Amino acid sequence: MNIQSLEKFKRELNQIKEYFKHIQYVNDVVDYAILETDNEQIKSLLNRLKDHYSNFANDKKTFEYKASIISLYGLLEKYVEIWIKEYLDSLSTVVPEYNQINKKIRDNHFELSLKLINTITSRESAKYEHLTKETVLKRLNECIVNPSNYQINTEAFVILSGNLKHDKIVELFNKLGLNLNNELLKNEELNNQIGLTKEKISGTEKNIVYNKINDLVEMRNQIAHGSETVDQIKNISELEPYIQFLEKYCQAIFEILVEQLIKQESIHTFQKIEKVIKIFNDKILTFEIENYTIKVEDMLIIETTEGRFYKKPILTIELDDQSYPELAVIEKTNIGISVEPKIKNNQTFYIVKK
Repeated sequence: MNIQSLEKFKRELNQIKEYFKHIQYVNDVVDYAILETDNEQIKSLLNRLKDHYSNFANDKKTFEYKASIISLYGLLEKYVEIWIKEYLDSLSTVVPEYNQINKKIRDNHFELSLKLINTITSRESAKYEHLTKETVLKRLNECIVNPSNYQINTEAFVILSGNLKHDKIVELFNKLGLNLNNELLKNEELNNQIGLTKEKISGTEKNIVYNKINDLVEMRNQIAHGSETVDQIKNISELEPYIQFLEKYCQAIFEILVEQLIKQESIHTFQKIEKVIKIFNDKILTFEIENYTIKVEDMLIIETTEGRFYKKPILTIELDDQSYPELAVIEKTNIGISVEPKIKNNQTFYIVKK
């Protein structure tokens, strides 16, 4: 997973926020009461703006609403697709053999690749112009005949037949073997945004909980079909809660996929620390190690008792009260490393295989 893509999402979302500010600034200028003492050039410019606004106000509000909704929905669809494809691409660099990939992904990979070939052949979408059916078949065949050098047809997992309402995003995650609703319940930032606790939600309420995503899709569809009415057009201030929710919702989706990837790393590219001695001050881990070279900025994976996975860089390494930027250990030795807090004694820890 690429943290730069999350940062790019936030930058693009911030552009919409700044657009909202710009709209408000223009509206504030229009509302300004011209004074006799104002500069004549300023008066002329303000009167021109006010005259234009008086004739254009309703159309302006409609255009701003349409541009905002289409832009917000576009970010949702664009980055959900990007992150699913990034996740699948990352899996092929972490999981050494195709047959070790989640069975749900493998089963869906075959069926969805055939669907992708049909989409390419029928040229239903310019979206897949960079692909050929031969490329898709070759990748699928390599997964079978050369499973240690495989590549997943990532585009196959984001073929859409409808807009990305919450349930549709859940379906996409099901194809990855992930229960999105359960994973979202673990995201504190999103749940704080909507005032949600595990006790407050049941299986039938999830659409209500995530209704801002569904509402955004419905508003986008009304615009696409020209069926929106004057009373349905929201002011920019009414759209701000949708921006706030979209930001937390999409960030949660990104973090869920990152965490799942870290979990796979703990299995395939990291090794468990078998003998933990003690945790000090929620940040210093002491453990036994042998036949290993450890460096500052190596990564430590933490698995919580709830089955959550995190990564933290090693900040310091100590042996016998001496600090080392790098330490090579041959025989069984107790060392201490520090990371950012908090870590706990009941957690499981992994260091990279070497």
